[in-house]
Amino acid sequence: MIRFALALPLVFGLSFCDSDQQPTASDHTSPNGMPYRLIQMPGNEYAAIIAAWPHDWIWAEGRNPATSYIGAQLILAGGAEGYPAGEVVERFADMDANGELPVTADHLYGMLAAKKGDWPEAIAIANAHLARPSFDPDWFARIRTGFAQNMAEAQSQPTQQGFDALRWAIIGDHPLRAMLSLDDAEAFANLSLEDLRAWHSATVTAQPEAVVITGDITPEQAGAGLDALLAGLPEGESQMRAIVLDYHPRQILLHLPDSEDAHLTFIAPLPATRLGGDLEDLILATALGGGEDSVLFASVRDGLRASYSFNAGLGNYTRENRFLFMTGALEAAKLADAVDVVRDAYAGFRDKGPDGDIKDRVAPLRESFEQTRNYVMNQGHMELETTLDAFATGHSLTMLEMLNSLPATDLRNRLQGHWPEAQDFVIMAVSPDADALPGACVITRPEDAKDC
Repeated sequence: MIRFALALPLVFGLSFCDSDQQPTASDHTSPNGMPYRLIQMPGNEYAAIIAAWPHDWIWAEGRNPATSYIGAQLILAGGAEGYPAGEVVERFADMDANGELPVTADHLYGMLAAKKGDWPEAIAIANAHLARPSFDPDWFARIRTGFAQNMAEAQSQPTQQGFDALRWAIIGDHPLRAMLSLDDAEAFANLSLEDLRAWHSATVTAQPEAVVITGDITPEQAGAGLDALLAGLPEGESQMRAIVLDYHPRQILLHLPDSEDAHLTFIAPLPATRLGGDLEDLILATALGGGEDSVLFASVRDGLRASYSFNAGLGNYTRENRFLFMTGALEAAKLADAVDVVRDAYAGFRDKGPDGDIKDRVAPLRESFEQTRNYVMNQGHMELETTLDAFATGHSLTMLEMLNSLPATDLRNRLQGHWPEAQDFVIMAVSPDADALPGACVITRPEDAKDC
């Protein structure tokens, strides 16, 4: 899990920064005994609560992998006691408030932001939907159908099938893979309201794993707001589970005769963010494959003499299972050459590190961190991720100082000490030509990748 909220929209906060009133962080406990971190942001007209509930639902065999996605959407849109289905969306829009329930393999996140004057009402609305959702059957059918259609469209794309094959190869036949891929169309058809109610009761409880509250509010206001949000929720317990993934290096080719182009992906594990180093990782991934001035972009364009682009990024299957990937589309005839070009480019990058002045590398991040300090949702999300990683209170507020003091030697040390070597990647190709990658394990269905 990347601890930085750089990809989030910069919303719900002021558009300026008063250097004399910087955010401060502290630990508190609500009157009902719930611990939380408070980031006080003087002068900000919004306040936010960001919580993370443990989410181990999918680890048990026999549970529908689509449950949490549909359940989270239905909680928000399907109405609650005193609130007709669909009303909360319009009411929040009128209030300039925002509520979200993103789902990952590890957590159900709850994010609520509103202007300080509307905060009590926004909390009351959110509490009703969390504690007493209506599970409206018409909205259930609508959300389920829309989600199923979107996934069916995604599954028809060769690129998506390649990513599915990667998950089969690395995760295997496991409930985690089923949740991440959602490649079983019957999962949507078989999903019931009873499944959603059982998931809701087990997941949305009075004991989030972590809570961060942000805004120009006092600890008394923050604690009262948190208790009001969690009022009426059941007691609960959760046991996070571990999984061993199979990253042994190999080459796999998914043969799809109707695919117009080939697609190539490299993937290898990285340390979890709780171990530190993800600031360096973000800078390095951007230098490796983050745009037209990146190593991969230039190497693939020059090495293959064609107008291809190749990207690099960071992702995770769970918080403990994080990875580096390099991916791009190309002509099937040049697939084998592309493997060599990308591998050689990566090997050179890992050995030498990024070119240029580190000040130029960190400048975009510095701007993002400076902006984040003005926005309650983004700053709260960053602090929540550091909380889940067990970093000290206010760690998200130290990012600028860490960035400004980061030496170039740390980037090279991170590359050579923690990034995979060039031969350590699982390589997945999707191609209309079954012979495009000599020596690869050739399959015709994503699920066959588990046997490669």
